[in-house]
Amino acid sequence: MKQLMSRTLTALRSCGLVMCWMAVVPWLWAPQAEARHWVLTPILQNLDEVVAVTNAGDDRIFLVSKEGRVWIVRNGVRLGAPYLDIRSRVLYTGEAESEQGLLSVAFHPNYQQNGYLFAAYTRSDGTGVVSRFSVTGPNPDQASIGSERLLLEVPQPGPNHNLNHLDFGPDGYLYISSGDGGYQPEPRCTPQQGGNLLGKILRLDVDSNAGSPPYHSIPADNPFLGNPSIRNEIWALGLRNPWRFDFDPATGDFWLADVGHLLREEVDFLPAGSPGGQNWGFKMMEGFACRGSAANCTEPIPPCFDPAYSEPILDYGHDARHCAVIGGPVYRGAAIPELQGAFLAGDYCGATFLVHRQQGTFVKEDLSEDLFGLIAFGRDAAGEVYLLADGTLYRLDGLEEDVTLTFGQSEISVPEGAGTVQIPVSRQGDLGTAVSVSYRVIELSASGADFSASDGTLSWGVGDGQNRLIEAAILNDFELEGNERFALELFDPVGAELGAVERTEVVILDDEVGGDCVPSDTVLCLGEGRFRVSVLWRDFVGEAGVGHAVSLDGVVDDPQGLGASGLMWFFRSDNVELLVKVLDACGVNGHHWVFLAAATSVDYTVEVIDSQTGNIQTYRNPLGVASPATTDINAFACP
Repeated sequence: MKQLMSRTLTALRSCGLVMCWMAVVPWLWAPQAEARHWVLTPILQNLDEVVAVTNAGDDRIFLVSKEGRVWIVRNGVRLGAPYLDIRSRVLYTGEAESEQGLLSVAFHPNYQQNGYLFAAYTRSDGTGVVSRFSVTGPNPDQASIGSERLLLEVPQPGPNHNLNHLDFGPDGYLYISSGDGGYQPEPRCTPQQGGNLLGKILRLDVDSNAGSPPYHSIPADNPFLGNPSIRNEIWALGLRNPWRFDFDPATGDFWLADVGHLLREEVDFLPAGSPGGQNWGFKMMEGFACRGSAANCTEPIPPCFDPAYSEPILDYGHDARHCAVIGGPVYRGAAIPELQGAFLAGDYCGATFLVHRQQGTFVKEDLSEDLFGLIAFGRDAAGEVYLLADGTLYRLDGLEEDVTLTFGQSEISVPEGAGTVQIPVSRQGDLGTAVSVSYRVIELSASGADFSASDGTLSWGVGDGQNRLIEAAILNDFELEGNERFALELFDPVGAELGAVERTEVVILDDEVGGDCVPSDTVLCLGEGRFRVSVLWRDFVGEAGVGHAVSLDGVVDDPQGLGASGLMWFFRSDNVELLVKVLDACGVNGHHWVFLAAATSVDYTVEVIDSQTGNIQTYRNPLGVASPATTDINAFACP
């Protein structure tokens, strides 16, 4: 991984803080019982400098290498001599933070007749250029460096977010994606500057003036043609780092993935025939999130959520598997019918997903396949898809369901003294192999006096899709204890993956009512002994335990600890995580109130039990979420 990060586009974005909000958007998470993954066949390895894959409409695949060469792959074998070698003209340092070099090529739709190839690269003086090359000699596997014709120059203020991608649209025009000029602590305003070609999609007619400088013209229907404040080459704007885009070969629809800054990654979409002119909002907007910064802007720009900004079809935040979106193609090959029309995409940090169009709605399906260092997708002439990840070229050969083993739910409640209970574990997905999984029993607040269960292993044979059952005996100790818990956890699957629920907690419901609460190191007794308070917690590394009780009232004048409020500490007695109060508000609204305030983001569950009635209120905070203050003014009805 370190080698990959030193030799590929590691500066696509700067990972960081995940702070965002979500608006109501026209896309959905795909409903799916089992996760699916790509079936990939490795074709070539040791391609650390390769950043793009494309074709020329024949039996060849072309690999674009950052250091300035284009290679031919035929029948899975890379030819010995490069198709194009412009290393002498390319600025390429090999430094990890640099994205300079040769980043994309596109073959003319009439390549078989005119031999034209277009390239986007960083020239040795640091300028981004788009040039045309051609095959001029008798060897069809050799383009001429001397045939270069310069179409466009774009000054680059930094070593990344350059001219990224070239492709021809169904209209025959050449489309060019341009980054905003490079990362800095506060992103540049170039995406909103009409006189600047950075942070844009550009559109050129390369068939007009093909024989004389500038070897192109501006299409007559470019959206800003004639506007003196916006460059005529611009087709769309408001983008940070549009690394890759695609035109659906069947419909002409336009798909684009724009790499975000600190908040969100986004996918944009335009239907076929769109006239262009869209402003996707960066740097004010990042996905659906408002950045709200006009720093570096020399002229006013619209505020967040202004109607001038177009919305993406989806965005997502950052975590260990999500840091820089990598847009792919819309699948139109013949080998995988179930993928027809799906937009394939992924993330440099590993995650992969599909986007389907269903009756005007975009449905995102997350795949279980992790491809760390995913950098690009490409097609061959037949429409089959290739992927570049971690220096390896893969061919996409299918989409399969994972074999997963999972509990049915994350929590199960059983009454005290219920006898033997059975907790099911299900097998989902392909039944063609034998699989197994181990499980362990974890005591939480419940102990051997409350239940009996043993660690073990579950196995399934070929064709066996029946649930397996883990048995536990739930005992009865005739004491008022409140709800107690133990957990079952799956681990070490063989021939399968763990599913959505790897761990389930069993809640033993105490069936005894009556008697005052007895305070202890782990029990708070509040409201003159009527209310019993206990806490369970689980941290980020899977450690779990009970809260330790400190009665605030008992410190002053209540040595029995039967007052109205108390504290709970989880890890150290000098690091209190939770404050809890139970207040008598019978004269106000006829209820006892429960207040909670916590300073933690671990998973915790607070149980407050009315020992007179047996009623229980449960309050839970999920792992990784800053605990909010809770006020429950209807917690327990007064007698």
